[in-house]
Amino acid sequence: MDDEIRKKVIREELKKKNGGKSVVTAKYVPLYPDSVEREYIRLANEYMKIEKEVILKYLPELKRILGTKPTLYNLDSKKDNQNKRKEEHFELMDLNFINLAELFGRMQKEMRSAFGLYDLKNKLKMIADSDHKLTIKEWKKVIKKTLGIDILDDYYSGDFYREMLEKWVSDNVDLISTVPSQSLDQMKQLVYRHYMDGSTTTDIVKEIQRQYGMTKSHARLIARDQTAKLNSAITKHQQQDAGVGKYKWSDSRDERVRKSHHRLNGHIFSWDNPPETDRGRRCHPGEDYQCRCCAIPVFDIDDLDLPV
Repeated sequence: MDDEIRKKVIREELKKKNGGKSVVTAKYVPLYPDSVEREYIRLANEYMKIEKEVILKYLPELKRILGTKPTLYNLDSKKDNQNKRKEEHFELMDLNFINLAELFGRMQKEMRSAFGLYDLKNKLKMIADSDHKLTIKEWKKVIKKTLGIDILDDYYSGDFYREMLEKWVSDNVDLISTVPSQSLDQMKQLVYRHYMDGSTTTDIVKEIQRQYGMTKSHARLIARDQTAKLNSAITKHQQQDAGVGKYKWSDSRDERVRKSHHRLNGHIFSWDNPPETDRGRRCHPGEDYQCRCCAIPVFDIDDLDLPV
């Protein structure tokens, strides 16, 4: 049977099943890939653990440098005593800055060596492949439960998806691998600033620990955000490739949903015209920062083009 004739027959049959209606909203809401997000967060935690181990290794030496104090002189002249203390104070500061720069250089070198053995690219590739497989699985459920038909298993594994996943992996290698480097730079500035201000060694160490906690949280935020963005990109292409031009916005129905996204819940939008989410920003579900909303397809059977 000619391909166009076959598609026409399928469309007519689908209309009959749906009481003559040509527009049908999906009866199944695809699940967000929570397991993939958890795996990415686990990866981010492991990666940041490498940085923590290096920091802990060099922390005693850092404390020793910061704890070095000028020698007290017992001179007859108070003025000579003050001048001598000032002179030694500045000499010691210069020496400590040299020692700190050398210490941070060794830390950076050791981090690079340790991160090089972690094989970040392949681990992220496994996460991307898992997201892809789960998204296909959910898409097949949408088609089956809404239209009652099965789609081909291998249709969504062509060059387009391969290139999409490769780009996502490359972008995320850059995102995650720069976090420790930026963290070390921030740590250096923190130590120098507090040392110049005369902060105690204990207070400086506390600030380093606080900074590390912020860096670790940032890595987890990247994991959540990038999982959602990959899922969104695959979903968008799947639907558009099937001839789906519109979708119904569905939020994640929990306390993490932002008000601007909850306001869009249940409304119909076009893939060609993303809605305004917040402060002039226009995004489809999953494209906004850490958005876990999803796009429920609205099928126009007359435009449907599925690999059945």
